[in-house]
Amino acid sequence: MKQPSEIVHNSSKEERDILLEYQNIDVSKLETLKVLGVPIDNVTTDEAIAKLFRVLEKKEAMHHVLFLDPIKLMRMRPGKPLHRITEKAGTILVEGAGINWMSSGRLKERVTPIAVMMDLIRLAELKEFTIFIFGSKDEIIERVFFNLTRHFPRVRIVGRQAGHLDRQREMRVKEAIRKTGPDIIFLAMDFPEQEVWIENNTGFFGKAVVIGVGGALDMLSGADKKAPDYFKSKGLTWLWRIIARPFRIRRMWETFYFLLLGLRERLRKKT
Repeated sequence: MKQPSEIVHNSSKEERDILLEYQNIDVSKLETLKVLGVPIDNVTTDEAIAKLFRVLEKKEAMHHVLFLDPIKLMRMRPGKPLHRITEKAGTILVEGAGINWMSSGRLKERVTPIAVMMDLIRLAELKEFTIFIFGSKDEIIERVFFNLTRHFPRVRIVGRQAGHLDRQREMRVKEAIRKTGPDIIFLAMDFPEQEVWIENNTGFFGKAVVIGVGGALDMLSGADKKAPDYFKSKGLTWLWRIIARPFRIRRMWETFYFLLLGLRERLRKKT
């Protein structure tokens, strides 16, 4: 049997006292920025983790972390049916470079699901926060579980389940989440099923931080390779995804429309 690949993304904080660093960040001064009418947390990755650290410690209510790329922003802007989800999310982060371009470079940085996931897992190991992983495929989930428990031996993963469930199995997963009461839930589905599933099942999440990580599990397992450095440096990760997965060609047309809206937005701000 082929062994799962080694973990391919390490926390960037392994050599530092991350608890002290996050505690020293004043999250009360974090700002939001509206892009196409959607309020986005204008934060660095460290600031995002510091904010979620406070949420995990206070444990007051379910907290949805929503990641936006240009396509998601297009479909979740005001006037669109999915806009309601942005109004309920506790934290909205930008993973797509195109949104920073539309904001005229006002966003501090891209905050990717894989970066947030890895730093939260490291934090969970130190603070004994529990984790539930749901979505993707069976083999991906098992690779991720193998990699995480090998790399973070003290991390407490209280449940894991692949997605694409029938109704009966889905109910069992919901009950497992409710009974285990995890502090952090990583959910990996396609957009917008992922976001709608979170919205429709908040009653099972207790006071967890629920994070839709999309394809991050594929990357973490080694099944899905990251975009080459050239594409990332040019902000063309979206193009790499289309090349790697041609069935996403529809996204190219949506991205083109996003660029047109972006030009209009930038011109409007100059007048």
